[in-house]
Amino acid sequence: MKKLIVLLTAILAFSLMAFAAEDANGNWKTTIETPNGSQTQTFALKVDAGKVTGTIGSEMMGNLQIADGKIEGDKISFSVSTNFGAIRYAGTISGDTMKLTLTVGDGQFTLDIAATRVKA
Repeated sequence: MKKLIVLLTAILAFSLMAFAAEDANGNWKTTIETPNGSQTQTFALKVDAGKVTGTIGSEMMGNLQIADGKIEGDKISFSVSTNFGAIRYAGTISGDTMKLTLTVGDGQFTLDIAATRVKA
């Protein structure tokens, strides 16, 4: 009986860990291949109570404020407003890797990117 209780406790602990939010706080970096060459994007993210705030920076767009940011478990999403419309980012975080799909406007253009956490 004691082994069963220990086993059930371990299973419960691992199940709860799966629902815990990944840590998105910090700086992230990705390189995007465009028709005009490689573009580096940086993400400065801050998470508070499931809400994601911060900025996205690039040579082409400058620094833009993140809006509508949220994180739930390993799922993250946020958007930025640009002169040519909204850009939405949605994807997952696993450790030091953030895999995102970037969607421009109403889906006219999508791009899959992978950002890595910048180590201090």
